Amino acid sequence: MAGSGNAHLRSDALLRAQDLVVEFPAAGGRKVYAVSGVSLDLMEGETLGLVGESGCGKSTTGRAILQLPSPTSGSVQVAGQELTELDPDAMREVRPRLQMIYQDPISSLNPRRRVRDIIAEPLFIALENVTRRTAMATWQERIGGLLQTLLERLAIPMRIVGLAASVAFALWILSEAVEERAAEPWLGWTEVPAAIIGFPALAIALAVAAVGLVLGLTWVLLALMLPFSLMSRQFGEVSAPVGIAGVVVTTGASGFMLWRTWSSFGGWAKWVNSGGLGLLTAVLVVWLAASIANPERAGASGVATTLSAMVVLQVFYVAGLDAGVKLIVLVVSIVVDTLLLRWVLRRYRANRNAARERAEPRVREVLEYVGINPDDAMDRRPWEFSGGQAQRLSIARALVSVPQVIICDEPVSSLDVSVQAQILNLLEDLKNLMGLTLVFIAHDLAVVKNVSDRVAVMYLGKLCEVSEPDAMFDEPAHPYTEMLLAAIPQPDPEAELGSGRIDGELPSPMDPPSGCRFRTRCPHAAQRCADEEPEMREIAPGRFVACHTPLIGETAPERVEIASAGRGAS
Repeated sequence: MAGSGNAHLRSDALLRAQDLVVEFPAAGGRKVYAVSGVSLDLMEGETLGLVGESGCGKSTTGRAILQLPSPTSGSVQVAGQELTELDPDAMREVRPRLQMIYQDPISSLNPRRRVRDIIAEPLFIALENVTRRTAMATWQERIGGLLQTLLERLAIPMRIVGLAASVAFALWILSEAVEERAAEPWLGWTEVPAAIIGFPALAIALAVAAVGLVLGLTWVLLALMLPFSLMSRQFGEVSAPVGIAGVVVTTGASGFMLWRTWSSFGGWAKWVNSGGLGLLTAVLVVWLAASIANPERAGASGVATTLSAMVVLQVFYVAGLDAGVKLIVLVVSIVVDTLLLRWVLRRYRANRNAARERAEPRVREVLEYVGINPDDAMDRRPWEFSGGQAQRLSIARALVSVPQVIICDEPVSSLDVSVQAQILNLLEDLKNLMGLTLVFIAHDLAVVKNVSDRVAVMYLGKLCEVSEPDAMFDEPAHPYTEMLLAAIPQPDPEAELGSGRIDGELPSPMDPPSGCRFRTRCPHAAQRCADEEPEMREIAPGRFVACHTPLIGETAPERVEIASAGRGAS
């Protein structure tokens, strides 16, 4: 019967997950109790098989170990390091040691990318982690992360607004170009934009066009997307004096624009423009003070700040010009920004190619490990491979960062039987070659028996039994384990089916039974099972079970014959 407890945990384990709880919100203020007090451990070089019906919490447990998402409560330790207490930045540094092989190999691989980039991506992310540590302070990185998140949220509405803004900008340029000409009254150029799309929509569209599509497009891409995460990778290590000098110059320009706006505008325009420039100046002053206080991290972040500020400065500068000069500045801005964008793209491609060259030997090595010819596969895309080959690519991607622990989330469930055997043999060979530690999640107990050093059985978010595979298969100690073993199809068409069966519906994880969660389907359930939750206890050397009346031992009840050879395990 399903219960809790830590009697099966061992000391000096490489991976130790204790009392994991994962809950998800549901409609009506209810909760889904996906994982409830699960404890697991793995010794170095060991394979733990995690089995159970669909919906029992196996995959959720594996993801909780990787902090994807973090568990509601509980502890996860890898080599003595507590993962649940790490912030996202520290967890990003640990995650290369923990990798996952997903259930569906095709959907887990980006179909638009080539194999060389898919396999090398963990190496690029590790390089980015180093860049984050050496180029930026934590608070500067978080600001960049917030800006990137904001851009992602605005991406969809900006596509809609961008089309209207493009039309509005074209009409605006047309009206500005002829504003001073004598033919304007006869042609009516200035009335055209407002007549077509309405004055309020025109005003909003012009603002978006000025900031997003014309004056600041290149700077927005540079300042909000690249610098905070990739500045050092794209431009090399930026020295502290360069970053500080950029902030100094931009701060001076912002202060000058603030003074010019205050003395040139009047009324509400004076307060609106001065307020925006005043806020920008204050931010730059704070950033400058922080950069001076921590100069070793002021390089790339200082350049990023400078580019960000130039967006606002361009807008305010152009807004204060006369019509004729404004048109000239707009054209010059477009030309300059376009040239800068082309330069940045060239640098980006050059650095990307250099990173590919550095990663290529490792990518070739892991592809050869998994039995794929690198010369044939590097420039192909995932949808050009079969399911088995795609799963090999997923394994290669997990191996490229040299992990300590790999979570295998049903890695062969979607493959043909012959391909399953190839992947299982491959995992076993790689385990022996590289000393891997695996958590193997599966429905098929026969598969688990062949690949696992230890097996844990789950039911409705709880552990039922933990044992060595041979002992468990020869003589299961838990009624639920017995049911799963009886559900394995027999390869004998003349085999007789058993006369007994276990009845009852699988309970809802939003309203699990009291006491033992398996009691509603267990033929040996008693009142004690409803009143008291069983604890994991050792009933034989190396065998642990959470059951008040296990099937082996002196107090074992009379076995009930379970129907077999015709039902699946899930």
